[in-house]
Parts: sequence; structure tokens; C-alpha cells
Amino acid sequence: MENEGSIAIVGGVPGVGKTTVINKALEFASKNDFEILIIVYGSVMMEIAKEEFNVQHRDELRKLPTNTQKEIQRRAAFRIGKRARGKVVIVDTHYTIKTGSGTFLQGIPQWVSDGLNPKLLVLIETDPQEIFQRRAYDQSRTRDQDTVNVLFEHQLINKTVASTICQKTGALLSVIKNRQGKSDEAGKELFLHLKALKS
Repeated sequence: MENEGSIAIVGGVPGVGKTTVINKALEFASKNDFEILIIVYGSVMMEIAKEEFNVQHRDELRKLPTNTQKEIQRRAAFRIGKRARGKVVIVDTHYTIKTGSGTFLQGIPQWVSDGLNPKLLVLIETDPQEIFQRRAYDQSRTRDQDTVNVLFEHQLINKTVASTICQKTGALLSVIKNRQGKSDEAGKELFLHLKALKS
């Protein structure tokens, strides 16, 4: 459909360099006069939480009843879908979130994938040892001290989740490696995938 958006969900474990790769892709898009809209899923959830549930901070959002959080998550998917009409859009989110208890929370349950109807799913990955080292040297963020094995497991779980979403939606799947010092290459690969959505 002409007014349907071309949504690409882009995710990766914390410390993989997802934001860097997205920014590199946007640089390539700008040089090629190709418009890409970026939407952070959590920010849209906060908009809805403020408007309809009087939530002022993200910490309050996490304290809402689970069913309320799910409803906000569902509404956010449809709001993003409306904003995406006629555009190529990156939805910046998490496929899974590792909880404090060591379990994994779904970032894109079925009611989200149904609302977004993505055309492309992108996983930003690299060697777990690299992620471990990046987290150790990044003093600007407070991140979990996961072992290399846990990081490997988290990336594998993300792949499984992404594959399941693709099976249900018919979306394409790409795994982009963001190796140390190679973010330009990863960003270009992401840009080319996004450009192909308009072909």
C-alpha cells in the first residue's frame, strides 16, 4: 500500500554499538539525499504514559501494573505505525531485555509486531568479548557486568526472537556485524538495507 510505512526494527545487546551504527547509516542517508525517520520505541511509550496515565518519569512507567504497561506498549506500536506512513523508519528498540533476576523480557511481543508490521528486522552484533571490553571501558553508562558467556547467550536469544517475528510477519532479517573500528562498514550495510526497502 502506498501510505504504508517501511519499518525496520533495529536492536542489539547493550554495548554492541547500535546507536553508533544507526548514526553512521543516517550519515550515509544524508549524503545520498535519502530520508530516514528514527523513532525510539521507549520515547513513544513515555509520550502515551504522560498523556493518559500521568506518568512523569521512566521509573514510574516501570512501576505501573503489568497490564497497563502492555497496553501502553500496544498503543505505542500503533502510534509508530501511523507516524511511519509513507516513510522509511528505523524503530530503535530491544528484542529482549535482561532483567535483574537473569531472565529475559520480550521487547517485541506479538501485539507490538502486529502493530508495527515491520518489513525488516536488523540485529547489530559483534563478538561477545568485544562487547565485554566496550562495557568495561565505557564510563559514561552504568551497565550490567555480564560475562562473555551471558552476552553470547543474549545475542543468541535475540536471534531466536527476531527469527520468530520474521516467520510471523514475513519481514526480512539481517545480522550486521559491528566489529571494532568497522562502524562505517556496518552503518553503510544498514543504509543499503533501508534504501532497498523503497525499491
